[in-house]
Amino acid sequence: MAQILVRKISKLLFFIIIMYVVARALGNPELYVSHDLAYKVAEIISGDINAESVSDAYFYLDFISVLMITTPVYLIAIRLFLKLRRK
Repeated sequence: MAQILVRKISKLLFFIIIMYVVARALGNPELYVSHDLAYKVAEIISGDINAESVSDAYFYLDFISVLMITTPVYLIAIRLFLKLRRK
């Protein structure tokens, strides 16, 4: 039971580390997220466009982008690790 918990925690920590690396590699979301998209998302989220809602939109778009990149990288890394471990 404890061994399963340790494996799950280690996988979660590995995912968080990959997420951190991806987020640092992407940099500032203003560089890769379109301003028009951020304004549209800000309007959808809060109903109006102001500095705070646009900043929130950039955060949400950045977080979603990082998750979408991190997930396949994590799955590939886990499969590769399991394949190397079996040999």
